Amino acid sequence: MARAINTPKVLMQSGIGPEDELQSHGIPVVQHLPGVGRNHQDHLAFGCTWAYRKPEAVGGSGCEANIYWKSDARLSQPDILQCQLEFAVPSPPETGLETPEHGWTMFNGLAQPKSRGRLRLSGPNVNDPILIEPNSLSEPEDMAAALAAVELCRELGNSNGFSPLVTGETAPGVRDRSGMIDFIRRSAVTYWHQTSTAKMGRDTMSVVDNELKVYGIEGLRIADASIMPRITTGNTMAPCVVIGERAADLIGKSHGLSAQHEPVSSVG
Repeated sequence: MARAINTPKVLMQSGIGPEDELQSHGIPVVQHLPGVGRNHQDHLAFGCTWAYRKPEAVGGSGCEANIYWKSDARLSQPDILQCQLEFAVPSPPETGLETPEHGWTMFNGLAQPKSRGRLRLSGPNVNDPILIEPNSLSEPEDMAAALAAVELCRELGNSNGFSPLVTGETAPGVRDRSGMIDFIRRSAVTYWHQTSTAKMGRDTMSVVDNELKVYGIEGLRIADASIMPRITTGNTMAPCVVIGERAADLIGKSHGLSAQHEPVSSVG
């Protein structure tokens, strides 16, 4: 499992991918698949922070609550997410914001980003790094959702319920729309949920079929987040486990093996 970053790299350096990309690095084309390295998606987060009045203990996980919400009530599913952390997370240096010694941060971000990026090769050799072009926040819908996410976060964090705990908001603070967009662009960080760079499907940009088999290549399957047609609303770990289990079932079936499952005991 090379995941959504290195799976396209391995494919392309093996001659499987967009022929123009391969030819530009002198890699013989084994199978032209233009979707390899395309359709990159990720969950972005923007940290809003408040300073504590006094140091507060951090719980076992450091995360008290998660929220999935809709930026627009007309949407069929949540498109923004929030993760409340019991400690202050430094904003990226680009924001120019000071981080309190004691505080808490609510990471809010995009659960269903519309922007799509791509991965490129920097060379044909195994040690040549992959070039990531995330193209984040390029679609207007993503910025609109990001603004709604930060607005909700600030509304919650500045509510009376938190007054006994905090002295005030340190990031992003009061800003006009232009200033808030600047904060979002400068503070955006990844949740490390990269997906969809070798997607499953039937169109010309698809890389694997419904049995995880790479089109045009005998005996090759992919079983990681790169095959997702679109990013999941929630965290990607559990879906990746499902993909791995499905791959095991498919491989076992193709070799005439029956799946052996350990009995699951319940604890009262």
